[in-house]
Amino acid sequence: MDKSYECQICHYLYSESTGEPLMNIVPGTAWDEIGDEFRCPHCQATKKVFIEVRG
Repeated sequence: MDKSYECQICHYLYSESTGEPLMNIVPGTAWDEIGDEFRCPHCQATKKVFIEVRG
């Protein structure tokens, strides 16, 4: 099941189905598989600032 996570600062959306090509995160990479060193590619916020988007 595809999940998405939103940065609460800049509203960037990480989708597990698309990954993040700018950070070499391949499509299908689960949020839990991304290390805590992950930073938002738009505002550099830490992973703790992201919340799961439901719906």
